[in-house]
Amino acid sequence: MKVFGELPVRVIRKRALGVLVFMPVFSLSGTGAQAATIVDGTTLDIDSSTTSIDYLVRNNGVLNVNGASTRSITVQSGSTLNINGASIVGSSGAEGVVVTSSRGTIDRANVTSEDIGLAVNRSSVAAGGSDVTVSNSQIEGEVAGAQVTGLSKLSLINTQVTGAAGDGIGVNILGGEVDASAGTHITGQATGVRMVNDSANVGARALTLDNAIVQGVNGSAVLVERGTNATIRLSNGASLLAGNNILLDVQGASTAAMTVANSALQGNVNIDGSSVANLTFDQGHFTGDVVLVDDASSATVNLQNNSRFTGSLDKVDGVTINSGSNWTLTRNDTVGALAMNGGTVSFGSPDAPDTFYQLNVGTLAASGTGANVFAMKGNFATGHHDFLNVTGVATGQFGLLVAASGLDAVSPGQLNLVHTAAGDAQFSLISGRADLGTWSYSLKSTMDESGATDWYLDPATETVSPGARSVLALFNTAITVATGEDASLRSRMGELRFNGGKSGAWVRTYGSQYNVADGSGVAYQQTQQGFSLGADARLGESQWFMGVMAGYSNSRLNLDYGTSGTVDSYYVGPYATWLDADSGYYFDAALKFNHFRNESKVGLSDGSRAKGDYDNSGLGGWAEFGRHIKFGDGYFIEPFTRFSSVVIQGKHYNLDNGMDANGDRARSMLGKVGSTFGRNFDFGNGKVVQPYISAAAGYEFAKNNKVQVNNNVFNNDLSGYRTDFGAGLAVAFSEGMQAHVDFDYEKGEHIEKPWGVNFGVRVNW
Repeated sequence: MKVFGELPVRVIRKRALGVLVFMPVFSLSGTGAQAATIVDGTTLDIDSSTTSIDYLVRNNGVLNVNGASTRSITVQSGSTLNINGASIVGSSGAEGVVVTSSRGTIDRANVTSEDIGLAVNRSSVAAGGSDVTVSNSQIEGEVAGAQVTGLSKLSLINTQVTGAAGDGIGVNILGGEVDASAGTHITGQATGVRMVNDSANVGARALTLDNAIVQGVNGSAVLVERGTNATIRLSNGASLLAGNNILLDVQGASTAAMTVANSALQGNVNIDGSSVANLTFDQGHFTGDVVLVDDASSATVNLQNNSRFTGSLDKVDGVTINSGSNWTLTRNDTVGALAMNGGTVSFGSPDAPDTFYQLNVGTLAASGTGANVFAMKGNFATGHHDFLNVTGVATGQFGLLVAASGLDAVSPGQLNLVHTAAGDAQFSLISGRADLGTWSYSLKSTMDESGATDWYLDPATETVSPGARSVLALFNTAITVATGEDASLRSRMGELRFNGGKSGAWVRTYGSQYNVADGSGVAYQQTQQGFSLGADARLGESQWFMGVMAGYSNSRLNLDYGTSGTVDSYYVGPYATWLDADSGYYFDAALKFNHFRNESKVGLSDGSRAKGDYDNSGLGGWAEFGRHIKFGDGYFIEPFTRFSSVVIQGKHYNLDNGMDANGDRARSMLGKVGSTFGRNFDFGNGKVVQPYISAAAGYEFAKNNKVQVNNNVFNNDLSGYRTDFGAGLAVAFSEGMQAHVDFDYEKGEHIEKPWGVNFGVRVNW
């Protein structure tokens, strides 16, 4: 029998002392004899051997069911029902189990009914309600799986409750309280859970789901109607599923307070007919819309403890975003008041960079010490952008996190991101800048006579963006990489003069740091480490030596703002030296082929990262002419002049954020004049120790190494004068083995090498 909004029990009603009393009717009808066993103030145990009949338990009676099959069971007036395994089929047109002002514990039961599977009722306000716990069971009714009236409570554990008819309801809460925990699934073909007032307007009107599911197969998951004030709490992975996509439907001047904790929901909340919904998310995730169907309805949304809400809150009266929580807009919205304490409002998903939204806020306020952030996007090229419009008073400190882009504006104009009609609110860019293509921009503000303030990105504040800096640095670095590798090889040539021109093999390991100044095009710091190895031999009886060498170096770039680059260099080449032992004159020359593997990782202003990589090659060589002049007591001086040149292949590549980079062929032409001064300490038996120092002055002639970033032309320029100083120690342990260590320092107009070191070992034969 379907009676919603009143007590749904098949009853005869009579007045006794002004109290409404409910008593079930039992009858004999149909083709077979029906019987009812009345348990009145006593205890009855039934099991699988007991005949299937109806039971009435009243006046503090107790019915214990252990594996029995029965028809309808009615428990009332302070009685107790204990079920430990049962199959219950409701009599024709009757409920399966009815518990009125009594207690029940049901485990491993299968209850079916043409009406309501399980009714948990009160008989009157004075007598109180019922308390029933159901576990590991299946409860099914055509009209409703279960029904709970005011002052009554139903606890469900690992239980399936089903309203099976086309208009069936999973659980009908008439002022009562339902707790559903792990493994419980409440399903209604029409509505999962319906919540209305008790006829006497008593009871908790509460639904608690702890890792449980409520599903409306064809309708809403939870329906609150008829002026009801309801409380709904979801926790620990609880879920609402709705065939019409309405997870919570609040109608008919009702009020619903729903808390979603540690759970994720996807669907909509509808508020209609002068109703109110107050939604709280505590580590909760929600994807969908809060829809105010009519202007007389209202809603508030509170996000706390890292909650996530993605959807529309249009016309919602108040939104609070606290403690790491985030609201992501999916369309233009208007809210009455927005309060933030360590929360974020995101204007759309990062996956849709060309979709822009406007948020209108009546009043805006920030509190606490946490960052209050508006994550926005803007396109200088088109002038489209997200926009925050505060029509009333705005107070507090806020940060703007503008999405970075690798694309430039065609003709940039000011991008107005925020307007506040009144108040002392302050806005700033989270990282102090917004990276848009080749340039980074700052935030500016202007206030009119009325006190309204506009906050905008100003093209007049442009500086080179980290992405463009990484491009410039990588194209420049190949030159300093090759230069650092050559230093080790030149020190190797000096060994031939030290050992008297013996053939042999050698290995070197080296490291250095270069600090490149802004005047070169872009400032960066390069740290290099690597190794070289090779072998050489005298050509016949001549004074010429020929050799071949190979090596590898790794250079790491630091460009600040979390931007870095790496260059892996592989090289091989021949070298030659001519040494006149009588006069001390010498000539050194080398040719080196490089293959570079370049990679950049860019830290952008919005906290995201971009990257790009490319391969290119280089060809370099150098020649040095000098004289080794010996003095007494082992002293010597070695004046020299040197010219070196490097040509690096140009390259076109892209960063994965759309930035376009094109480097022309890069060149270095460096001339130096200098001298080395030292002394040999001969300990006999081929043992020699040689300390030395060196100094040189040089000039870099190459001035024009062009790089284009998004068609903006830059020039990497390392030209100008340089000086360098070095010191080292060479040791011959015998005629067949020697080692050396070098330290050097270099300073130029646009470049400094604060340290360089290399260590090597040579074996002669």
